[in-house]
Amino acid sequence: MMAVLPWVTLVVCLAITAARIPSALRGENRVVFYIFALISLDILLSIEGPYLVIDAVLGGINVTNLLLRFLLYGTFLLMGIKIAMGFDSPSAVRAIRGSWGLAVLGITVVLTTFFFVITDTRGSTVGMTGLTWGPSMEAYAALGRFYPGYVSACLLPAIWRTVVGRYPALLRAASALLFAGLTLLLASQLFPLIPAVHLWLRSLINYSAVLATAVGLAGIWFSKAYSRRKQRLAA
Repeated sequence: MMAVLPWVTLVVCLAITAARIPSALRGENRVVFYIFALISLDILLSIEGPYLVIDAVLGGINVTNLLLRFLLYGTFLLMGIKIAMGFDSPSAVRAIRGSWGLAVLGITVVLTTFFFVITDTRGSTVGMTGLTWGPSMEAYAALGRFYPGYVSACLLPAIWRTVVGRYPALLRAASALLFAGLTLLLASQLFPLIPAVHLWLRSLINYSAVLATAVGLAGIWFSKAYSRRKQRLAA
């Protein structure tokens, strides 16, 4: 199951990305296409086969993992702003795109790079699970979870208001799925508490979070497009 889940997640994200191509070519909401394309690339780089091939080209010292961290930060910055604006949450927009939010992102990027550089990362291994873990590696891993968790925390209140509000059922259901995905990402901050014998739970939580988030996002934008189409037909 755990070997299949990453590929299932990738296929779902690629399918959603492909479905957005026609509207992107028409110049309609291209940011949504970019978000799903980035999510698909993030998933691809997290899968063992592609990861090992790419990292071998980059020197076999897990630079691919650092690249994946930076791509994730960019994905969550773009996705966070888009979702915050879509849910009409100025406070979430400020928390992500404002001076404080950008400072958080900048510090996270600098510290992530610092802890990667001072850590012995020789020997390609997806998730860096095959390396000897010490304080610098733990800090590096925690930073990788921190920024997605920060963005998720900024977005959850606005999404919850839609889940419990008086909105179309499809929008509320999709918002609930998005809420569940971001909640799982926030829960990933507790990964250090998971016993070593149950480390498979980390992958389950991560990929389940991505699936729920991606399908929830797709459902939200489909719901809004469907609503606009109904209004045009009724006019």
